[in-house]
Amino acid sequence: MKRLAAFIVVIFVVFIIYFDLTTGTIPADAGARGPAESAAGAVYTGGTAEKPEPSTIPFVESVIKPGDTLLSLLEQNETKSYSIETAIADFQKLNNGIKPENIQIGKTYKIPVYK
Repeated sequence: MKRLAAFIVVIFVVFIIYFDLTTGTIPADAGARGPAESAAGAVYTGGTAEKPEPSTIPFVESVIKPGDTLLSLLEQNETKSYSIETAIADFQKLNNGIKPENIQIGKTYKIPVYK
């Protein structure tokens, strides 16, 4: 009887792990917005309307093709000297916080240019 109970527990744990890895339990959009943000993406600032500062980072807009990464796009623009951390931070600033690993094929993104 103990073996049967242990077997059932092991099967249940394996199923839970499989379900979590394939389907997941967290909605895909849950991490994109904080608790104080609305569906439109505006942050509630307690009654004061703040406009985001215009970006001073030079950029070029690029449509993403299959296989494109932030680094490959930087190389296509003949960007010579940059640190990866700076490129990632600038990409996120230019694209409203979108992480480079979340870019989607067919969409247009602003790619920082370093000369």
